[in-house]
Amino acid sequence: MTTTVNQVMTSYYDAYNSEDPDRLAAVLDDSVILRSAAGTGQGLPGYLDTYRTMITTFVDRMTPQRIEADGDTATVSIVNTLTARADVPDFMGMKLKAGETLTLNLRGRYKVRDGRISEIDIELA
Repeated sequence: MTTTVNQVMTSYYDAYNSEDPDRLAAVLDDSVILRSAAGTGQGLPGYLDTYRTMITTFVDRMTPQRIEADGDTATVSIVNTLTARADVPDFMGMKLKAGETLTLNLRGRYKVRDGRISEIDIELA
């Protein structure tokens, strides 16, 4: 049975929100490329380091609002809710006190290869 792009994306968001790096790694290609406001990172270890930083700093929940698949690519409208676990002196130029929540509307473009995500481009919507 072939895994569809929509299935991969659903698995990705479930894994992302689980706060389990091993579960997340299972849906990512070893050479995954992540492009975001923080820059470009390549490779699974770098992606997981960024993820661990995010889930240590925040309760980080990404909720897909709409997934549009086209071949091996998905474009996703995302609501990203970040709740600070402790005071955060600087995140995207903002200060957050412990317990404060920041909500971001994002657009993600994902490329899937062999049932795993190989490229991620995230930007503010």
